[in-house]
Amino acid sequence: MTFRELLEKYKNGTATEDERALVEAELEKSEAIADYLAEGLEALEEGGEAQSSSNAEVKKVKRTVNRRLRRTALWAAAIVLAVVLVVQFVVNPLVSSFYYQPNAQTVGQTQYSDATVDLTALYSLLMPGQTITSVQTEPLGFGRYALTYTTGDWLTGERNQVSRTMNPGEYGTGAWITASMQNGFDLLTMEAIVDGGRDLAVSGYSQETVDYLSQLPETSYLAVWVHFPERLNPIGFAQLEAAYDGYCAQGILSFRWAAVRTAEENQLIGYQTEDCPYLDAAPDQERYPMFSYTQMWEEMVGRSFTEKSRAQFEGSAAKEHFITLLSYLADRPEAVEALAGPVVSYDFASIRDYVEENGVEIYGALVYAQPSALLQMWEDGVIDGLSIQQVLPSRYSGSTGIRQ
Repeated sequence: MTFRELLEKYKNGTATEDERALVEAELEKSEAIADYLAEGLEALEEGGEAQSSSNAEVKKVKRTVNRRLRRTALWAAAIVLAVVLVVQFVVNPLVSSFYYQPNAQTVGQTQYSDATVDLTALYSLLMPGQTITSVQTEPLGFGRYALTYTTGDWLTGERNQVSRTMNPGEYGTGAWITASMQNGFDLLTMEAIVDGGRDLAVSGYSQETVDYLSQLPETSYLAVWVHFPERLNPIGFAQLEAAYDGYCAQGILSFRWAAVRTAEENQLIGYQTEDCPYLDAAPDQERYPMFSYTQMWEEMVGRSFTEKSRAQFEGSAAKEHFITLLSYLADRPEAVEALAGPVVSYDFASIRDYVEENGVEIYGALVYAQPSALLQMWEDGVIDGLSIQQVLPSRYSGSTGIRQ
């Protein structure tokens, strides 16, 4: 008999005592199982509610953390940006302000950097036959600069580019000025011989040069140092140029640079006798009125001169030009040190004071000329010493971009 049949007899009341006991035992067992299952379901329901509550808390925490992370990231980015801006626009300019700034435009004409004007003055006074044609500066930050400038040779027209990095406190070596002094060593030697009381002709310093000139083809064109038997003032020098105006007008003779006595010891310093045709870099004209010859040319327009009055006018202008250059560089010692370096011992303030006290005394000059003009000057006795620096086949040799 199955349990279902037995259960039916139990319900009908026809079951025996033993059958009744068996059914009731089974029912009790089923009730116990039902109670157990009910408790399990309640536990599962309570666990689900707890899990849902936990998930909600996790999501809330995540949202809070994300908001804080985003806020922190924004603050970090803002701080980094602020630091970059402070370094770029506050610290960098502040550090640079303690050193020479070649790219600044503080000395006058805004189309030229300070370095352009400073180098123009230095080359005019210290580099016979060389001139500045262009200057480029690039700030590298914290007082460092990339400096590149081009020079031109007045005789050959050749260009030479100079590039270097200027570091704070680590300035140029002045090598280019040292090279110029070496080129002018012969002129300094001739002046030293005269200072020693000896005659250049007796010393035999130039006779071989004169003999060499006489053998050169007349088409040759030379850069030559010439020494004067007596020192000339700027007016006397202008009169000397006027005396050979015929040669000058034909391009056979060109006075390029006048060497000036600036101290008791010999120094190669002087002034160009005409402006570079490629740069008109100049500082404030009210403070430095004859930095270039532009003002002189402007004052000469429409005026008529005798040979004497023209020499006086040009000589006076040349003197003012020379002293103006000295005054300009005397006012800019930081620029002189940065561009020329500590090897250069020129004290431009002292040189200016010496010249103003003793006058501008010209003891020699750099001239470009054909042999005949130089020999004529020698025969006339206006020069007592010569030293050839360079010889070209003709004055049309090479580039004529700078030479006039």
